[in-house]
Amino acid sequence: MKSNRFKRLLSMVLAAAMALSITACGGKEKPDPAGASDVTDGVKESLTIGVTALWPTLCPFQGANNQWGPFVRTIYDRLGIFQDGECVKQAAESWEVAEDGVTWTIKIRDNIVDTAGNKIIADDVVWYIQESIARGLKPQFNKVASVEKVDDLTIQVVMKTDVVGSFELMISSVYMVSKAAFEASSDEFATTVVSSGPYKVLEFVPGSHLTLEKRSDYWNGVSDDSTMQCNVEHLTYNIITETSQQQIALEGGTVDAFENVASSLMSNFENNPNFGVISAPQMNGIQMYFSGDASRPTAEDENLRKAICHAIDVDGIINTVYEGKAEAMHDPTSRSQLGYLEKWNEEEYFSYDVEKAKEYLSKSGYNGEELSIMSMGNGTYPRLGQTIQSYLMAVGINCKLNLLDQALFSASLFDGSQYDMILVQAGGPTITNLWGNRFDMNAYAGGDATARRDETLTNMIYNAWTQAGFTEENIDEVHTYLKDHCYAYGLIVPTISCVYRTDSGMVNAPVSNNGAADFVAAQFQ
Repeated sequence: MKSNRFKRLLSMVLAAAMALSITACGGKEKPDPAGASDVTDGVKESLTIGVTALWPTLCPFQGANNQWGPFVRTIYDRLGIFQDGECVKQAAESWEVAEDGVTWTIKIRDNIVDTAGNKIIADDVVWYIQESIARGLKPQFNKVASVEKVDDLTIQVVMKTDVVGSFELMISSVYMVSKAAFEASSDEFATTVVSSGPYKVLEFVPGSHLTLEKRSDYWNGVSDDSTMQCNVEHLTYNIITETSQQQIALEGGTVDAFENVASSLMSNFENNPNFGVISAPQMNGIQMYFSGDASRPTAEDENLRKAICHAIDVDGIINTVYEGKAEAMHDPTSRSQLGYLEKWNEEEYFSYDVEKAKEYLSKSGYNGEELSIMSMGNGTYPRLGQTIQSYLMAVGINCKLNLLDQALFSASLFDGSQYDMILVQAGGPTITNLWGNRFDMNAYAGGDATARRDETLTNMIYNAWTQAGFTEENIDEVHTYLKDHCYAYGLIVPTISCVYRTDSGMVNAPVSNNGAADFVAAQFQ
């Protein structure tokens, strides 16, 4: 298959990044897990996990935000899943590509049944892909030219072009959903889900908690893969956004584990025998994108954009906002993404320089207007936004911070008229995937993800993302163009620090695709 090169390279890139950064720590002598009396044969009866965010709704038609969160696999199975950087089969039994490189035949497993007893077949998968294309929430479906049923267990998908990794990214975004069950739902599975995954939803309160129970009739049984284990019978995810409450919840035992603890709290848990820590770099970095909408001052003013970038002290952000638990970026993509060139780490990349920022500002058309920085209002985003705001105001750039809840942020994400700058954690396994999602002028109705229409950049991306064009020269050309025009500023790649109580009986947990520990697949004793 033509995707073998992609799989091998991606596996090596992600494995190297994980090997460099994954750590597990705690005290030298951990207490006996006296509180783990509910563990039987390695399976824990009940586990409560703290998180900073889930989806605002459990509807299977979502944007890309948090799609790799460990909780997703508990509810929805996929055609394929990424493991160790390689896309492997889950609900698909097989797939193969024709000589043209774009026509794929996918055979679905014969025993996929959801919690309502519906057998999921080819009709359901075709419907899901077509509906995803129509809703336009995930750019990877824009790469699909057509999809049709061959027989009850076989579909044929034709991709628009032979883009590196596009097929793998698409099938890993196809959730197994019964069309009949979805259409019978009064709220499109917003709170009550007919699940194809290993757990059924007992209760979901947006912004509060998700309660799950392990299925006894799960179609896929017990996985041999350690990263896909389901070693918890009853599972609750509690959303805790306030930093101080995260510490209280862990220390008081309100939660057994927390997926992404604020970096400012980690000194309380590192080398503490009552807790274990699992750390890894997030797959995607945090970037600042400039609006491309003609109504915003930043859209056409390259000097203003460069003034903003040179006014920001990224090292200061790492030390103050992330307590040193992050690394600087040198492109809107991170080093874990396939295609990233290590030589960029040695290049000049919008260094913190107040005088240069003021020089660019003086050459810009900026007249003191109030610029808007849009961001999510949870986790470290408020502090990050406030820090950037203070840097900009220090050089004479007036700006306000617009913090939104997850639902409103998702609704405004692709509307460049709503902001001058937006803080986003965008990514994907390949560098060209991120570039396509963010800078392809044909990806969305309004242009690219920021409402910009740059035909030159779009054509450069189209050239670089093909199997034949995925070369260092073409990739470097896009990187240079983005830097020269300053459409985005790659800020930092945060470290995800996940904490668990040792009295929970947990001794280890694998790291998921997004860098967070998957506590559901943990080992218990």
